[in-house]
Amino acid sequence: MFEFCFFQPDTVTGDIVFVLQLKDHPKFKRKYDDLYVEHTISLTEALCGFQFVLTHLDGRQLLIKSNPGEVIKPGKIYGFSFLRVIFL
Repeated sequence: MFEFCFFQPDTVTGDIVFVLQLKDHPKFKRKYDDLYVEHTISLTEALCGFQFVLTHLDGRQLLIKSNPGEVIKPGKIYGFSFLRVIFL
């Protein structure tokens, strides 16, 4: 059959180091472990409510909407476990 050996005698073991280079994305920005996206809304939307569909990097369609009666201030950050939305 197959023989796999992850340890070889008389060899020096070490760490594997990966060096990644981030490529800029036109919509999403990375900050530490989070993804950020900026979205502009009108004054009417900020005062009366809004909803919009955001297409995530993996193709999922996410519905982002405000809570009823909530006023959105400039720079407000909506947080999800995988995404942050900044309103301008």
